[in-house]
Amino acid sequence: MNLTVRQLQAFVLVAQLGSFTKAAGAMHVTQSALSMLIRELESGLGTRLVDRTTRSVSVTAVGAEFLASAERILADIAHAIANVDQWVAHQRGRVVVAAPLVLSGTLLPPLIADFRRRYPGIELMLKDALPDEVLPQVRNGAADLAIGTFKRTESELHRIRLFEESLVAIFPVGHPLARARRLRWRRLQDENVLTLPRGSVFRELTERGYNAAGMVLDPVAEATYVGTLMGMVASGLGIGIVPGYATALANRQVIAWKALVDPIVHREVSVVHRANVAVSPAAQAFIDFVLDHPSIRRLRTSASSHATPD
Repeated sequence: MNLTVRQLQAFVLVAQLGSFTKAAGAMHVTQSALSMLIRELESGLGTRLVDRTTRSVSVTAVGAEFLASAERILADIAHAIANVDQWVAHQRGRVVVAAPLVLSGTLLPPLIADFRRRYPGIELMLKDALPDEVLPQVRNGAADLAIGTFKRTESELHRIRLFEESLVAIFPVGHPLARARRLRWRRLQDENVLTLPRGSVFRELTERGYNAAGMVLDPVAEATYVGTLMGMVASGLGIGIVPGYATALANRQVIAWKALVDPIVHREVSVVHRANVAVSPAAQAFIDFVLDHPSIRRLRTSASSHATPD
């Protein structure tokens, strides 16, 4: 049996309107086309559903029984289509965003709060993780999107740049580095430097700054978490090198910081998703929202204004 939605619509309209002429007009088809739909439906079911005379149209006993089911099927289809329309209109949906701990604790919470106010029907879940645990969640489908700083060798991912920011040196308040008008990488040569571990994209960026300044990075200690690094700096164990946004976690009464120049080493913050999978309407709504958010626009403007050292 191979029934179609058009056949069900034709039958329901004939039963409700009691007229082939009115039903054909409601469906914008000819009466002969409507009659063909009814005959095909009856043939598929193996029974007569409609009695038609020159003066009246009525449903058979079987037709009356089938009418309730047909109406329910059409209502379910209409409801499903309405749900799809709502998803496309960004009224419903679910988005899972993976991000490293620093961005999850600083940049993203205000963005998520604003997004939920704009799109209350979309469920947005943030999955905070260590930096090397973020992209696997996108690859295996556990997360729709990821936001962070990622290596450009990730060819299977589609990348959308959000903003850039420079690396900064963090040090205890009152440290001599605080008096530098412009903190050059060369000034770090005789300092006890604390870094993130090898394999971290920020460790690679730090090494790039050292190499460009003609130095070799030889940290006195490493920390897996930026928060741990800041605690070590606050205790006077050395100076740390972190992305600028991480300073949002710093206690300003204990830790100070300055951007490193000559060269300026930027880290790019991007949103990524799998390149071979179309993002859902809800995920696209979040991408568009973040790109146009005032805080992200300010960060892009700030990066542009500091692209060339003064």
